[in-house]
Amino acid sequence: MSSEHDLLIINGKIFDGTGSEPFNADIGINSDIITRIDSLESNNCQNIIDAAGKIVMPGLIDMYTHAERGLPYPELASSLPYLTQGVTTVLGGADGYGAWPIHSSFKKWTKHLISNGIGTNVGFMVGLGQVRRQVMGLNQDIPSVEQIEDMKQRVLDAMNDGAIGISSGLVFAPDRYFDTETIIDIVREVDRFGGIYHTHIRDEGDYLIQAVKEAIEISSQTRVTTVITHFKSVYRRNWGKLREATDLIAKARLRGIPVYADQYPFVHGGPVPLLPVDIFHDPKDEIEKRARSISGIIHTLSTESQINLRNHLLGYSALPDEVSFWGDRPELLQNSIADSLSRLMPVKEDSLLAASSWFGTHQGPGNPELRSRFVSFFDDNHKDRQIIRTKVADYLEFYGGAENMLVYGTLRSDLEFLSLKEAALKLGQSETESAIRLGLEGAMAIVVLHSEDDLEYAMQKDFVATGSDGDYPYFGTSQGKLGVPQSVRSYATFATKLYNYAIKKKTISMAHAIRSSTSLPAKILGLNDRGVVFEGAKADLVIFDKDKLKPKAELHNPHKYSEGISHVIINGHLVVSDAFPTYGLYGRVLGV
Repeated sequence: MSSEHDLLIINGKIFDGTGSEPFNADIGINSDIITRIDSLESNNCQNIIDAAGKIVMPGLIDMYTHAERGLPYPELASSLPYLTQGVTTVLGGADGYGAWPIHSSFKKWTKHLISNGIGTNVGFMVGLGQVRRQVMGLNQDIPSVEQIEDMKQRVLDAMNDGAIGISSGLVFAPDRYFDTETIIDIVREVDRFGGIYHTHIRDEGDYLIQAVKEAIEISSQTRVTTVITHFKSVYRRNWGKLREATDLIAKARLRGIPVYADQYPFVHGGPVPLLPVDIFHDPKDEIEKRARSISGIIHTLSTESQINLRNHLLGYSALPDEVSFWGDRPELLQNSIADSLSRLMPVKEDSLLAASSWFGTHQGPGNPELRSRFVSFFDDNHKDRQIIRTKVADYLEFYGGAENMLVYGTLRSDLEFLSLKEAALKLGQSETESAIRLGLEGAMAIVVLHSEDDLEYAMQKDFVATGSDGDYPYFGTSQGKLGVPQSVRSYATFATKLYNYAIKKKTISMAHAIRSSTSLPAKILGLNDRGVVFEGAKADLVIFDKDKLKPKAELHNPHKYSEGISHVIINGHLVVSDAFPTYGLYGRVLGV
């Protein structure tokens, strides 16, 4: 006797993703579709999951990733950091970057992913900055009418090829060179496809309110669903502003403007130099001149970092064969970087030295050979001794003080991940002198960028979704690792939100936490058949034990999978079974 269902989930408590109260029922799955939700008989079904005492919810949807960097690589395609949290769908191509149309077509990119297999479903956006690079390179000119039309056509081509929307990184070059009216003109092109506008706004600190108002204006003028990504207010002096920004979005939505936000449940930002790069400024110093030269910077970087830098400048995610190509041709690689950097100069508030520290590869300077020669700047007899120390002290204050900065990448293991204040006590030096000492040894700082109060205030709103800002290394090698705190976001964003804020602190209800990571992002992205537990929906499902759920990734030990997720189903296939990954590659490229 044949079974009515390919797979049965019985005895589970179902949160359907809508924010409604849970209910007890069984779920029948045929192929990749949920076909029945009821009290069901087994009818000789050979595949039964008993979810007694557990929660069943839709597969989680990550609104903000850089998945395109890692998914083409076999070592990373299974997406285990995401799957072990219950994430079944990710959105890539954020911040104005992406994989295409720099490649010959979106089809080339997706063909590679489909032929090799991917662990999660994935949708991609076309990058606003990327199409600008295609048409205008990296210069700061105001685009002509013809250039704007060219960019609009490239966006249309991308949408026709399957893009879910368009992204911008208005804090980065070259996106920041766009004025608001030009962005509106280009973004209008995605409206006919029902696409979204996903934006890293121009400023998250002193000018946060103005930046949020710009995003609302773009959504108002285009009527395109707009997502303000990794929503926060940075630097201690701006803490509290997020409440005003959140209320601005709420009022806009009452006027019918389709604007949303996403956030990750962490307050730490990425590593920054422990010393301000401008303290090394001395026009007469030959070492400083070398560090500021294009060739000087390039030659201080490893081949991997050079490829990373090239890809970043071009808004580009390389396929594995392209990484090998550039790695085998160092002179061509360096010339490509030099050409790209020269086109960016001069860039306001940037210098080559500052730009290189952005990548965490060259801290004023980060190259050990050059760094040792900069020690003289901090000699007690240096003519600018007091000026330099004042700059360092002001820099620490800018980031909220020594207690707000965690020491990272130091040669002293006993100081790693201590606050700079704690490290200074151990060193028996002032906070300023400790920053100088550790900075010259190559240490960085992980900064508490925004406040827990702001985070929780926004999290409670029904228009704030979840987005990890999870990253992948540019290299698909077994030794390639994510940086801190990017790795924590990749391994633990969703588990942290459920565990810390729904279960432990009860800042939000379980139903709210699940909705913000399922049906809400699905609604934003126009995925009508995912993010919910409904008959007829795609069989993307997660089963977890509320009492065992726990994020394990930590800043000092980030590469650890979350616990408590017992089963994950993608398109009807088990990819996590009894808490163990199956390594099945059943994800699909959305929009294709």
